[in-house]
Amino acid sequence: MTPRHAAVLSLNSTFKNGRFVNLELDSTIKKYGFEDKDKSFYTRLLYGSVERKITLDYIINELSSVEFSKIDPLVKCILETGMYQIFFMDRVPDSAACNEATELVKTLCPKAYAGYVNAVMRNAVRKKGEIVRDIMTKKGLEGTSVRYSIPLWICESFERDYGSAEKIASGFESLKPKLTLKVNTLKISASDFADRLPKDFGANVVGKDVVTLSKSVPVGEISGFEEGLFYVQDESSAACASLVNLQSVKSDDPIIVDTCACPGGKTFSAAVQLENRGRIYSFDLHENRLALIDKGTKRLGITSVITEKNDARTPKEELFGMADAVICDVPCSGLGIIAKKPDIRYKGRQDIERLPEIQKEILFSSAKYVKKGGFIVYSTCTLRKAENEEVVADFLGRNGDFQLDKDVFEKGDGGMKTFFPHIDGTDGFFAAKLVKVK
Repeated sequence: MTPRHAAVLSLNSTFKNGRFVNLELDSTIKKYGFEDKDKSFYTRLLYGSVERKITLDYIINELSSVEFSKIDPLVKCILETGMYQIFFMDRVPDSAACNEATELVKTLCPKAYAGYVNAVMRNAVRKKGEIVRDIMTKKGLEGTSVRYSIPLWICESFERDYGSAEKIASGFESLKPKLTLKVNTLKISASDFADRLPKDFGANVVGKDVVTLSKSVPVGEISGFEEGLFYVQDESSAACASLVNLQSVKSDDPIIVDTCACPGGKTFSAAVQLENRGRIYSFDLHENRLALIDKGTKRLGITSVITEKNDARTPKEELFGMADAVICDVPCSGLGIIAKKPDIRYKGRQDIERLPEIQKEILFSSAKYVKKGGFIVYSTCTLRKAENEEVVADFLGRNGDFQLDKDVFEKGDGGMKTFFPHIDGTDGFFAAKLVKVK
């Protein structure tokens, strides 16, 4: 099994079966034992073809003599991976991309398609410069959609909410991948942890407990993992966790509720901040995922966490009015993290449109846990006002016991803040801090 062959099959599985691309990637690498160059090539080709699908399909549609909707699905995947090599992989000779695509057709599809694929691929090579100019100069939101391979309806949403779809899309493309590690300060300081790492990891200490790595490294191979010296927490999660500032909690036996806890980063942050004092209730709808938190707390030496399956829309009555802080990181459309999870952009629009009602239910339910003087941190990893500001505004409009904490962000943000890739150099995400004043 060659990396190109595997990438075609995986691409087909991702879109035909709706499988998450990261799961498809991991299982295929294990199945075929890809290592080193083969592993890197397969990974780049699969992720790139998923990420650039709209752009690639636009090119195929422009060059194909067959109506796009009538192209055989596997043939389409062969063309998509082939086009990705021609337009986005400088080190792959165009001739190799064409020849390998044609050979794959003979292996995977009726041989009658071989001539068609060969013609489309070679036509792409001949017209490469013309096609690139067309894409780069295409006007309006359709141009933004094709250039950055973001569905048109999402571009329209960005433009409507923030007036800058092109800037946001460009920001996602410019993000430099980095691994964010939250240091377990119960065991080691961030600077001491960073000093343990090899120089080529590109470790950078951010604040008092975050270390970023510019090099992509398997987490389990980083020194200190088994010792529980760190856990992975992306920038958006780390920033929201910092709002859960538990130094202000005066209770001798604080109670924290994490309503949608998995995979556990915010729970771990709260436990470390409190130095294992009090009780942290980590709830999640999916019981099998809670095992990840239990495993993580054991590795990190955290003893204050209680995990339990629970639907965030149905709060536990025995905890009403008892929590010093509630972490409300709700299920969302994820449109702020499409740079690292490219398949998110192809979620069904109908599924996304129903999310605000679910988020409102969760926020209202979560508020029942908070005691007077306590607070909620509401957060998402999306760029969509219907899931962010509008949810918070609806809550405040119907709940006079809470108000925004306007001191947590820069002056003028009013207690709510959206982070953008083109402005903040991070994934897109949103956070708000709501204090119970009555």
